[in-house]
Amino acid sequence: MIYRKARLEDVPAIVEIACISVANDPLPVKVDRMAMADMARFCLNPAHFLWVAEDEDGKVVAAFAACVQKSFWFERMQCSVLLYYTLVKGAGVPLMREFAKWVKSRSAIKLAIIELEPNADPRLVAFFKRVGFSRESTNLCYVRGV
Repeated sequence: MIYRKARLEDVPAIVEIACISVANDPLPVKVDRMAMADMARFCLNPAHFLWVAEDEDGKVVAAFAACVQKSFWFERMQCSVLLYYTLVKGAGVPLMREFAKWVKSRSAIKLAIIELEPNADPRLVAFFKRVGFSRESTNLCYVRGV
């Protein structure tokens, strides 16, 4: 497995992975593949985080994306995770480690947020806590149509 920063030519594969990810516990919304592709291209900028895992055949099998922006309520920056998903068991762990390392290496990022699905594997929660994402909070969503 090769772990690397994403490139422009990876965008279609990243969108496919994102579509698979959101189909697992779908919300009653229309998936916008164009918006996903636009945001993936946006995250190619080094100010943001977009990494992939590539198998031995050169196929992108995992992706991790996060966007950085000025905080609304505090000085400096906030980082929000947009996507983390793998098609191959275990391929996402090095991406998650790389993301944690990347966040910690950027002193301007004061807060990094990752939302876990309602039935997230407890091992995923434990992993993120081990790499420094230790503050838990409650996240509630209004979903039209539910």
